[in-house]
Amino acid sequence: MSRPAPFVLAVLLGAATVAIHGQGGQTPAPPAPATTTPAAPRIPAIFVPPEPIDFGEHEGWTSLFDGRTLSGWDGNPDVWSVDGGAITAVSTAERRLGSTHIIWSGGEPADFELKLEMKLEGDIHSGIAYRSFVDASRGSGARQGAGAGAGAAAGRQGAAPGRGASTAPPLAVPANPKWTLYGPGLDFDYDRLLAGNVEDRGSPRREVAWRGSMARAEPGVRPRQVGSLGDPDALMARIKSDDWNQIHIIARGHQLTHIINGQVMTILTDDDPQYFRAAGLIGLQIEQYGLGRVSFRNIWLKQIGAPAAR
Repeated sequence: MSRPAPFVLAVLLGAATVAIHGQGGQTPAPPAPATTTPAAPRIPAIFVPPEPIDFGEHEGWTSLFDGRTLSGWDGNPDVWSVDGGAITAVSTAERRLGSTHIIWSGGEPADFELKLEMKLEGDIHSGIAYRSFVDASRGSGARQGAGAGAGAAAGRQGAAPGRGASTAPPLAVPANPKWTLYGPGLDFDYDRLLAGNVEDRGSPRREVAWRGSMARAEPGVRPRQVGSLGDPDALMARIKSDDWNQIHIIARGHQLTHIINGQVMTILTDDDPQYFRAAGLIGLQIEQYGLGRVSFRNIWLKQIGAPAAR
C-alpha cells in the first residue's frame, strides 16, 4: 500500500535540514569574502608626462663656437686659445691671469636659452656672463667681474687658496676693462660652494639667488626666497669636479633659470628695476682667484623673439 504524499515530503525536508545544519546542529558561518588589494589609481592615457629634452638636441639653435677657432669671440689673445676643441684659459703660479672674459661678438640677446659644457681643473674660479655690459669707466681696479678684491673674496664663505691679495703672486696678465663684464651671470668656482648661483657682477647685490632656491629681487629689500628647489649640498653633489658639466641657462623676461647636468639649481625673478637688465652681452670668464684651467665647448644659443643688435 503506498504511503501518502505528505510523508514523502517530510522525509525530504528532514534530509535537507540535516544537510544544512550538519552533525552538530550548528549553522556553518558563511565563507569569508576574498581579500583583494585596491587597484592603484590609473592616469588616463591622454595625460602623458613630458619627456626630458636631449641636451644634444640643437634644432632651432645657433652654434657660437666652431671647435677650432675663436671666430665670433673677442677676448685677450694673451689669455684665450682653443685647445682640444674647447675655448680655454690657464692661470699658473708662473703666469697668473687677472679676471677677464671672452665675449661673444654676435649681439646682445634678450630672451634666450644658452647651452654649453664647461670644465674647471685645479682650484680656479670662473663663471658665465649674460645680459651683461662693459664699463670702461671703472678701469681695471679691484672690482673686477669677480668681486671687490680680497675683502669681497673673504666674504664669500671664506677666502680660497690664492684669493688673498697678500699671498697671491703678482698678475702676469692684468685685467683689462675692454674685456671685463658686469651684470648677471652664472657663478661657477672650483669648490662648487657657489656654483649655480645667479650673481650680479660689479653690483652691491653680488650673489642674488642661491643654489637650491627660487628667489625674488624687489626694490629696497634684500632678495628673498620664494620656495626651495632642494638641499644645496645635495644639489652641489650633482656638479662634477675636474670633469665636464652641462650648463643650461634660460632667460625669459624677468626670470632667470640655471640648470646644471639636468638639475634646476636656481631660479631668480628679478623685479628690481635698479639692477634688472633685459638684454646684454654673453661672456665666458676666468677669475684671478686660484690657479688652473677653464674650458668651454659645445656652445649653443636659441634666441626667443627678435635679437637685440649690438
